[in-house]
Amino acid sequence: MKNNLKNRAIKMFVFGTLRESERLDYYMDGSINAGTFYTEGQLMKSEIGSVYIDFDFKRVATIGEIYYINFPSLQRIDHLESTSGEFPKGYDLDLLPVWELQEPRKYLFREVDKSYAFFYRRRNSPIKVLSGDWINRKKPLVEIKKYFHDNFNKKVAPEELIKYMKHYLDNY
Repeated sequence: MKNNLKNRAIKMFVFGTLRESERLDYYMDGSINAGTFYTEGQLMKSEIGSVYIDFDFKRVATIGEIYYINFPSLQRIDHLESTSGEFPKGYDLDLLPVWELQEPRKYLFREVDKSYAFFYRRRNSPIKVLSGDWINRKKPLVEIKKYFHDNFNKKVAPEELIKYMKHYLDNY
């Protein structure tokens, strides 16, 4: 029997204080660091000091790290990013495209090399409630937990979860 809540099946892109050697890197304890990656968008610092990615900028890279984490780690990070007093309650879980950083640093953004990872997006633009019903709005953390429970006897791979959640986030 598998317990996917403890499985490190969540591929997370971090680009600020959660990165290795940064102030809050201890939140990543117990995770697996898969290396340095980048995504398309400009890294920005807000007027109150929080960082975010502005996706309106194209052909510009934001550097981060990919970690494989388990569900309890995701809950801990979610509390930090969306409900604690550490940040201005301004981030929501989402998916973004990432590319592995190769030396020398060239940001190619090639479709063939692209994969996806979870990250925390700044709450600065409206999010459509596609269902038109607040009760049925997207709840990524709840959906991930449900997916793990529905697949309790099967070890879920990170790319399976991303594929499922990409469909969920794009359609519900």
